[in-house]
Formats: sequence, structure tokens, C-alpha cells
Amino acid sequence: MPETLRGVATGLFVAAIMIIPSPSDAQVPALASAGEKRQDTYSNIRRSDYVGPEVCGQCHEKNYSDWQKHPHSRMNMLASDESVLGDFSGASLSYGGRRAVFRKQEGAFIVEYFRGEKRIRKFKITRTIGWRYEQDYVGIQLQGPEPPNDLLYTDETRLRFSYSLERKRWLPQSYLEPSEYPGSEYKDDGTLRHDPFVPERVSFNKRCAWCHNTYPYDLRFYKIRTEDGTLSGFPPSPGAEPEVVEALARQAGDLEISHEQAVPIDRLVTVGISCESCHFGGREHALEDKEIRFVPTHPLLARWTPDHKNARKNPEVVNAICRQCHSSGANSPDNWPDGSAGVNSMESIEQDRGGCKSKLRCTHCHNTHRGGPDGGAPDRKKHLSACVDCHQKFQFVGAESAHSHHLPSQASCLDCHMPRIVQGFAVYNRTHRISSPTDENILTTGMPNACNLCHLDKSLAWTRNALETRWGKRIELPRALQHHLGRAFERPMGEAWLTHPFSLAGLVAAGAYTRSPLGGKILPLLLVFLNEPNAYNRLGFLQSVEKILGRKLSEQEFSLTGLPETRKKQVQDLLKRYARR
Repeated sequence: MPETLRGVATGLFVAAIMIIPSPSDAQVPALASAGEKRQDTYSNIRRSDYVGPEVCGQCHEKNYSDWQKHPHSRMNMLASDESVLGDFSGASLSYGGRRAVFRKQEGAFIVEYFRGEKRIRKFKITRTIGWRYEQDYVGIQLQGPEPPNDLLYTDETRLRFSYSLERKRWLPQSYLEPSEYPGSEYKDDGTLRHDPFVPERVSFNKRCAWCHNTYPYDLRFYKIRTEDGTLSGFPPSPGAEPEVVEALARQAGDLEISHEQAVPIDRLVTVGISCESCHFGGREHALEDKEIRFVPTHPLLARWTPDHKNARKNPEVVNAICRQCHSSGANSPDNWPDGSAGVNSMESIEQDRGGCKSKLRCTHCHNTHRGGPDGGAPDRKKHLSACVDCHQKFQFVGAESAHSHHLPSQASCLDCHMPRIVQGFAVYNRTHRISSPTDENILTTGMPNACNLCHLDKSLAWTRNALETRWGKRIELPRALQHHLGRAFERPMGEAWLTHPFSLAGLVAAGAYTRSPLGGKILPLLLVFLNEPNAYNRLGFLQSVEKILGRKLSEQEFSLTGLPETRKKQVQDLLKRYARR
């Protein structure tokens, strides 16, 4: 993070935030005069119930200051010199026979697409998405082949080029987003399978805005109108009945927009995620000093909404708040055979599926006002304490080692119960599905398991035998695994995962080798995978190669976005150079 951004205080986000004014003075006396009846008419889901983070910050100065530095506050920002982190100095990327140019023009951030010397499209950037690992951009088309009445000229859409903050370069999104861009980078005829020069047709407010901004909770009810509504409800409770949702919409005059899949931009409380995404509308609290409620509350929801008393200590309520956004990807093709997440943003769903669902809150490990460490960071004492605070018998000296059969320096609670099997931007993150290394649903599928992610040179048969000998758990491995693991399941699992047809297994294994003393030995095989035809997978293997080497490869050594024949020759040269390492 550049120091120019790190040091920015209130001014940055005030400039980037879009606040709709809080209730007018004429409304305030009516609110205050209701007296004791306010308890029955408490509402925190309507737009008029939201006051914005600046109002919250007047009393909660420390939390407000911490929030301004939190990733949530920068998940979505209006384009400005402070918010835009990509290189708009005239940088260009040649790709697929065309060229994208990124520059500034009269204070605006401009992206242009060229075929030869002819400009074929021009966009003006209006918003940014993300700021920690990569930054995506939202804009409006200023010039293109479409007729003037095309929605590209009026609707904000996400561009298909992103800036990798980790690599300090522009890349097509197919290099950074796995699930949306499957298959090889090029078709058999040599054309691009996923062409970043073709604009996305799903508008920003139908897609990104739902999780990257703060808006009234009633809009979430309108969006999901099912019996079990994962987004409208507070699982495991069912969602509000359709007739309740309709009554909410009718009361607010929202029947028309209740059938839309877009967030009305004029209803945003803030651009970015702010206080009231988690705390819900704070008007009752700010104007009448009533206790803030951590559950969506409205008279029409009286029979549905969970009890607000002690809600901040209730795992079901706290995790449901996080689940508003950390629940996407449940049907991703990159997820593991046992249903575990293979991609980010499923953390709350994962928590629900794990063994600590009824006891553990997201806030046991995560500070909601302060950003945590970067992905792949060492375990923190707070995270390990969350385990032994409940499992108190392991607090005693020697008890943890007797349970795990490992020294604490060899493996932690998280290594065994939350292994790194989730795709991140440059590392592999811990699953939030807390499970046991003896889980048959993991072992019998052959997917990455906690034991072999450390013992990469050992077989699944070795793991099966160790679990029975040390933990008394007998696992019957299915014959279907013999095809890839050998008749006696004797093949080393690290190498088996690297060559597995399911590419994510190879990427997770490569990440595990970067944390293992075996990384240098496996380097030649990882170099071969730099010929991987899928762009995202190729970048993943490159990142693992570079971690093992301890440096980044230059463009002359390996051209990440170069043509296949160029990369093939470069890989051959790298193999000659490092084959005997």
C-alpha cells in the first residue's frame, strides 16, 4: 500500500463516499415525540433508518478511524487520484492481437482498446473494486461500435482488465479469476476463449454492488424471495415469507424495484462497506440513544426477526451478518468434492458446515473494525486461542502434543483442522470448514487433506495407516482412487495432486511445496506446468515457482501473457537452467 494512501485520514473516504442525507430536521421531532411507542416501531432496514459512517464516527472515533483503514471501506470507491492504484501513466498491454492502453485525460482515468492503430473502444473509469491484492475497474463506454442507444454508454460495467497489485502489472481478468474463465486460454483455431476486449454485459449494480457497498437491508429482502432465502433470511432460520416481502415493498412504494435484480444506486448509503452493513440502520441509536440492534428489525418482521437481545454474542446472528456477503461461490465448479470451498468468499457457508458452527463466531478470530494480516500470514495467537478457549483440555502443557502427535512447532490446530485449500490471489488460504483429518468425506475423495499437505512425499495409504495407528480411525479407501494413486494407494500425494485432472488440486499442491523443504526437489516439475494452457492456472504455478526460487522471473525469462510457442521455448530454457537444482 503506497504511503500516500496509507496516510490519508478522513478526507479520503469522505471524498469517495456517497451519502444520502440523514432525516431532515422536520422528521426528527416526529421521531422523538413517539416516546415509549418507539420500542414497538423500531426500524433499521429502511433508507431513512441509515445515517452513514460520519454520524457513527462522531461518537465512535476509534472504530471509525480503524474502519477507514479496513479493506471493507475500500472494497468499492469512486475513481480518484487517491483510490485508483493501477498504472494509468500510458501503460499498455498487447494481447490477442490487440492492445489496451491505460491513461489519464483531463483528470479522468481512460481505458482504450486498439486494433493496430485504430481505436475500437474507449471507457471512462467511474469506480474501483478492491485495493489489497488486485484492483478491478468499473466504467462507462465513451466510444465503441454499438449504436448510441446501447446500454454500454449509460450503464456502469466492470472492465475485463485488472491491475495486479502483487505483480504491478495489467492482466486480463482470466488470469486472476478462476471460476468465470475455465478451459484453455486459446481455442483450437488460435482465437481467445475469453476475450477481455469484449465488454461485460452485466451492469455493476446488478452484480458487484450487492456485496461491495452498503445499502438498506430491505433491498436484500426484495432480491431474494424464497422460503429459505440465504440472503434475505438469517439462517438457519427460514427467510421471510413472500407475502411479508411484498408487504415491505408495498409499504415503501417499492413494488416495481422489488422485481429488479439491480441495486438502485441512489439508495446506496456508502460506496464501499461501512458501519451499517453490519450494524443495520443506526437512526434509532443515533437520534434517541437506543441500543443498536444487530438483527434486521421492522414491525412487519416482528414474527420473523431473531431476538436482538445478546445478539452480538450469538454465533447464529453474528455469522449471519457476515453471511450477507461471504456466501458467494456455493455452486462454483472449483469447489471440492466434499463441498468445501475452492474459492474465496464462501467463508460463512463454510463455517456453517464445520464442526464448530454452534459455538464459534466470525468475531472470535476477526476484528470487524481492523483489517487482518495478508493471506498466507503465520498463525496468530488470537486464532489459536479461539480453539483452546472452547477445547480447554488442550490448554495444559503436553495435552496438545498428545492429541496431535506433533510438536506445536510442527503443526498447529489450524494446520490440521483448517488446511490451506482455498484459492487466494497469491497464496492458498485456510478453509473455514472446520473438520477433522479423519473426515472420510475428505480422504475418500482423494482431495487435498491436512496430513498430506505437510507430508507431500507420503502416500494416502501412509496417511490411512497413521490415522488408524495413532488415532484409532480406520478409513476404507475406495477402489476408484487406484486409477490415479496406484493399486495400493502408494503414490506420493504431492506428485499425484500436481498431475490430477482437477487443476485446483495441482495448484494447492504447488502452494504446499512452497511451504515445504521439498520445494527445491519438485521445482523441475513445477516449471513444466508453466506451459499450462489455462491462464489462471499458469499464473498460480508461476507464483509457486517464484516463491521457491525466492525471486520473480523477468519477462525475458518467462512471458506470462506471451504466445504459447514463446512460453514453450522459455520453459525449455528454464528446465535446462534449474534441472539439477
